[in-house]
Amino acid sequence: MSELSITKIDPAEIGIVRDALPRFRFTPLSHLPYLKRTQIEGYWIDEITEVMADTKTNSATFVSRISERVVGFAVYAESPWDSRVIGQRIGTLKHLAVDFENSAGGKAVEALVNQSVEHAAKCGVECLTAKVYPRDTVTIHALERNGFLLMDTLVYHLFDFSYMSFDQVIYPRRPGGLSTRLGEPADLPEILEIAERAFKNHFGRYNADSRMPPSAARDVYREWARSSFSGWADWVIVSEVRGKIVGYAVWKKGSALEAKHGFDIIYYNLGAIHPHFAGRGVFAALSYDSMQMLRDYANHLVAPTHVTHSAVHRLGFEFGWQISGARHSFHKWLTP
Repeated sequence: MSELSITKIDPAEIGIVRDALPRFRFTPLSHLPYLKRTQIEGYWIDEITEVMADTKTNSATFVSRISERVVGFAVYAESPWDSRVIGQRIGTLKHLAVDFENSAGGKAVEALVNQSVEHAAKCGVECLTAKVYPRDTVTIHALERNGFLLMDTLVYHLFDFSYMSFDQVIYPRRPGGLSTRLGEPADLPEILEIAERAFKNHFGRYNADSRMPPSAARDVYREWARSSFSGWADWVIVSEVRGKIVGYAVWKKGSALEAKHGFDIIYYNLGAIHPHFAGRGVFAALSYDSMQMLRDYANHLVAPTHVTHSAVHRLGFEFGWQISGARHSFHKWLTP
């Protein structure tokens, strides 16, 4: 068998990656089962092209070959938003794909991980992150052998309005006096307070990583809420009790690139309830009312939820959402 080689490619060589995509089993957006493979591959190559063209992220794309056959690739980029908010230089393996039908697949993924880590370290990155599908055990083991640690697992819930109409969703129990409306910039101080209280002891990857600064999780969720009123999100929906905001939900349309490839989707990116109102039906009412507001904007809603958040999973099942996928998050610190 010919020797495995790893090379860095430039944007003009993206065609060699495009031609190899049909051979890769694990693709982006596998939690959207209604998509055709051609849609996914079209989106995939366009996203890689966008990353490679972004001069702000010090991106790099590495390709593994046996002879002239591409058997895998990795796309690395720095994460300016995370780096700014956390105060540490954060990078990510945005894509890591290998042809596991090839006998050298295991060696290829290890070599790609090693090359990406080496490149990130030379760029001065302090923490490198990666997301992997749970069934992709070869890649998971390659990351772990390189020192990556599992931080959390997100489960993706999908609601399909073309399969189940909103009229079939069970109306939830709700606290007396609760009302729901679109949020306004003037609501930001109350929302920031809820974000800080609700996520103080959250179990996401920012909390799970002992190497993260103590304030990282708080700062990330506060900045996430702040950014939602600065153009990042399309809807911030709040619930009030007696004029006091007690919870908020952040919803975002699919990206322009996703729309280009016909994804027809809205993401339920974040929801938070003031701890004093936790367990009283606010989240159920907020989610139900949000679905009602947004049902005419897209056929598909997606909500990523931490695997251990059993109350949210139960609510999803009651509302007719279906689990459609999951992804593990890994971190590797490159500094002592």
